Amino acid sequence: MTDLRAISLFNTLTRKVEPVTPLAAGEVKIYNCGPTIYNYAHIGNLRTFLFQDLLRRTFEAAGYRVTFCMNLTDVEDKIIRDSQKGLPADADNETRLQVMRTFTDTYERAFLEDLDALRIERPTIMPRATSYITEMIRLVTALETRGLAYERDGSVYFRVNDLPQYGCLSHIDREGMQLGTSVDSDEYDRDSVSDFVLWKGTKPGEPWWESPWGKGRPGWHIECSAMALSLLGQRLDIHTGGVDLIFPHHENEIAQSEGALGHGWVNHWVHGDFLMVEGEKMSKSLGNFFTLRDLVAKGVDPISFRFAIQGNHYRKLYNFSFEGLRAARSTLDRIRTFRRRMEEEPGPAREGAPDVGIDPRERVERARDEFWQSLADDLNTPEALAALLTLVTDINARDDSRALTREDRDLVVAFLDETDRLFAAWPREQRENLDEEIEALIAARSAAKAARNWKEADRLRDQLKEMEILLEDRKDGTVRWRRATAGSSAPSFSG
Repeated sequence: MTDLRAISLFNTLTRKVEPVTPLAAGEVKIYNCGPTIYNYAHIGNLRTFLFQDLLRRTFEAAGYRVTFCMNLTDVEDKIIRDSQKGLPADADNETRLQVMRTFTDTYERAFLEDLDALRIERPTIMPRATSYITEMIRLVTALETRGLAYERDGSVYFRVNDLPQYGCLSHIDREGMQLGTSVDSDEYDRDSVSDFVLWKGTKPGEPWWESPWGKGRPGWHIECSAMALSLLGQRLDIHTGGVDLIFPHHENEIAQSEGALGHGWVNHWVHGDFLMVEGEKMSKSLGNFFTLRDLVAKGVDPISFRFAIQGNHYRKLYNFSFEGLRAARSTLDRIRTFRRRMEEEPGPAREGAPDVGIDPRERVERARDEFWQSLADDLNTPEALAALLTLVTDINARDDSRALTREDRDLVVAFLDETDRLFAAWPREQRENLDEEIEALIAARSAAKAARNWKEADRLRDQLKEMEILLEDRKDGTVRWRRATAGSSAPSFSG
């Protein structure tokens, strides 16, 4: 087995940054609460999934075998509410279940399209909740047997007061909670307002499954516990989600799982922070609610969004703005331009460039050490990217003064490949595709000039300049271009 890089993460359970010590050497099992597929995922949701993709990729790049399980919640109050609209009151249960499945299929496809557009790796396992109803019933029965659950009128509840460790994750005030803080918003008859529902007796107009307690459906919290235990076993290395899930969802998952098992369940709980939009909470009423499709319609490249999100530390509040997206795109263009320069053959030294005494090999190794030290310290992506961008500056300066050899360039490109395994934003590209991109930008600049949109024309010119593309506007209205580092020319274009 190859040497493994040690990774430390902030553990919500202990409130400390701690080394991740896998239960099985060289293997990491991660469970992630996936989307409720009743609508398109918004960019706040996608921030969480981008953080989890980086987490998974980091462990994989560090040498671990990763099993990544992300569920799809396909039965839940909002899904039932929206999927059953328009059905007659006397619709049979088979029809209700089929309509609900058709409804959630639509949003599952949309979600997978978003994952692909953002280059988020598909989960190793992606279970649907409705495929694990039997396992949920079995888990609720186990809790009943242990005296931690009770039935009332066809519904089953977890008895919170009987589990001493309840509140260990969210660090809630249990005494205050017992005075009236509900951990379940449903209006059911239960012994204590703090108890939460495990199984819900059916109501008119709802789909249902048979159970020992009569017709009903699972509570939301029991779904993740049953799927995680069934698919990943009795102990987990890491459980992730957004901070909004810490309480009550993840707290209730711990109660259910540890209540049934009689021992600890998850070693590391890792949560990503919220996303704001222009300093405000995202809301349809404020007009600042966006899906990935909304951003694409506004001309945003999904990978620029990915890079903007992952360039911010996952545990810090992220303030989304279109200005921030433009800055992220500029930085991303800088890295891509640098990659193209390193992939091309060495060019002549630029006149007047100072002699820069940098050993490319030593410089790359130092950047690699800094990059991984940052990632290993609670996924500190701002510091990791700073190490990469400082390398870009230093190597460009060295290449200006004394061109890197092909061998040295290949070492730099190999490091860019290594970093791209995590960020998936500057992959190897075919030269034909690069030329097409350049030609498209030049054509757009010419169109902007024809429309006397000088601001847009200047922006496109600056973007091409950042890509080290030199333009020559000719008297006949055509434009010729060449690469600053390669000295090669290209065909003319009408301007």
